[in-house]
Amino acid sequence: MSRPLLGKRLRPRYRLPLLAMCVAALALAVPGARAMPAAVPVVAEPAPAAAPADLAGDVADAAAVGVPAPDAAKQEALPLALDPDAQVNLNEPADQAGAPAQPRDLAAQAPEAPASARSFSSQANGPASTLVLFDTGGQWGRLGEYYAIETGMLASHSGAVTTLPVTDYVAGLAGRYTAVMYVGSTYDGELPQAFRDDVLTGDVPVLWMGFNIWQLTSTQEGRTAFTTRYGWDAATSYIDATDTVTKVSYNGQDLSRNALNTSGILSPHITDAAAVSVLGQARCSGADGAEAACASVAQSSGSAFPWAVQSGNLTYIGEIPMTYMSESDRYLAAADIVLDTLQPGAAATRTAAVRIEDVSPETDPAQLRAQVDYLVSEQVPFQMAVVPIYTDPLGTDNDGTPEGPTTLADRPELVDVLKYAVDNGGTLVQHGTTHQYDELTNPYSAVSTDDFEFIRSWCTATPDRDAEAVPCTKTTYVQIGGELADMSAAQTADRVTRGRDLFAEAGLPTPTIFEAPHYAATDAAYQGISQVYSTRYERSLFYAGTLTGQSGGPYDYVGQFFPYTVTDPYGMNVLPENLGNYEPEAYSQHPARTAQDIVAAAQANTVVTHANASFFFHPFYDINALKDIVAGIKGAGYTFVPATDLG
Repeated sequence: MSRPLLGKRLRPRYRLPLLAMCVAALALAVPGARAMPAAVPVVAEPAPAAAPADLAGDVADAAAVGVPAPDAAKQEALPLALDPDAQVNLNEPADQAGAPAQPRDLAAQAPEAPASARSFSSQANGPASTLVLFDTGGQWGRLGEYYAIETGMLASHSGAVTTLPVTDYVAGLAGRYTAVMYVGSTYDGELPQAFRDDVLTGDVPVLWMGFNIWQLTSTQEGRTAFTTRYGWDAATSYIDATDTVTKVSYNGQDLSRNALNTSGILSPHITDAAAVSVLGQARCSGADGAEAACASVAQSSGSAFPWAVQSGNLTYIGEIPMTYMSESDRYLAAADIVLDTLQPGAAATRTAAVRIEDVSPETDPAQLRAQVDYLVSEQVPFQMAVVPIYTDPLGTDNDGTPEGPTTLADRPELVDVLKYAVDNGGTLVQHGTTHQYDELTNPYSAVSTDDFEFIRSWCTATPDRDAEAVPCTKTTYVQIGGELADMSAAQTADRVTRGRDLFAEAGLPTPTIFEAPHYAATDAAYQGISQVYSTRYERSLFYAGTLTGQSGGPYDYVGQFFPYTVTDPYGMNVLPENLGNYEPEAYSQHPARTAQDIVAAAQANTVVTHANASFFFHPFYDINALKDIVAGIKGAGYTFVPATDLG
């Protein structure tokens, strides 16, 4: 979004959040059309696609806040103690007398992947191939697909990715891949015996997150094999939902964990400390936020218990770390564990990137030139997110008189600055075409750089997405979801192409990178963008049905940011923006974000082997804040590079 030029009527410009779903994984399900406030031009809202009755509301809520703690956690009981089919004596320690058997070579007779498998990315991105398995059953079955997408996105940094419902797993399939990753999101969900056997006795590395690890130990034979091989006993490992865990220690840093996350963390019961590497520790805290002794259920005598462990071919994370994500969250530890599983011993890198945001034909050339000159003086490569058409169809910034459309070619002074920037290390990024949608207040003003372009949005007075739409203010909540007219894949491709062509018409290089306004688009719009560009520079939304074909409609999605470069299911490379942006004022129920906040997030990201510190900055803000951010990121050991060179 941009400020009006000098001489225009000033008004508050409430910058949209960088998608709340990047702070907490969201899957929004929007109800039917609602009345628009009288102060906002009335535009017919599209009728939502119907979601299954049993999932319409619950899935959305669960994705935002995490799956509720299961009965075993609530009762402080071992999961197998509540399983009538378990054939183990939990009152006796596991038998560890024997030596672990020689692992089976699964690659020797690996079958073809089943027809339900979905593949994306390629080994051109890295040396690895990953099989991501996920749950589909139970009340929260839809969430498994979201978590699989997010895990697969992280794995795509290291090479090819194949996803598959775990119930479709066949014996030996793991042998086709560098590693297998399973996300246990359905408590006591069905696990094929073939999968259990291949984990217990196979030679392929396995990363397991969340529930159901105990199913490998539900027989005495399985328990013995597991404990002997891995040095911990999943049969006697509790799910700790009693303690408040607000930090996870990893690679020498304390990463945040949202205290509202009460799903529980399984605490591995380590029986052979010499065989187990503790990769991360969950740290317990009291009501005042201070570190406190963990409950006995955590099987810890101190204020921490194992959050992630590794032994043999098995790496285990005691929860699903794709909920309540933030720029300094334990999600970063999970992202690093994914990378290290697929690229063990990879060389550490620290690269950084800065993007000047929301440059449009209405941007003040002098403000932009000042920022460019500073970055050039610091020998910092940079990006410029450029909106090629400015329009104010309702005259919001022009005393009620409609203005535009104005293209880049209509602003030669601005074009001169852009040419100078390109000649001195700047890279052009196409940031939508108009960064708004027709005369629709979507959700704010219909002014370029204010609104969404490729998805419907509106404001509500409460966080309830079912609430009536109201005019947006600093204290309202932005809701996102639903199709826009004339925004099929083909129509989106035409719209994006029209905007791209305007760069050449102004005498500028044609961009090779795209950024969706406010990091949001419908599934059809993403497909259209992928027909024009092969690279995006942003955070992203992903839709139900991407892996399973069981679509919940255009309102059912999850959001994710990336700590390193990835490839998405649309076939596009996605460059990371993982620190957020400088914003000195609170807006749309989101707190201000200072230069210090951004630098702190950069420091947190140093726990990742391929560490990146990528942020954006608007040209109308105080350049001193930009200087503080750049200096702080350099001080954390990062080297600024073009965004295409991010790790």
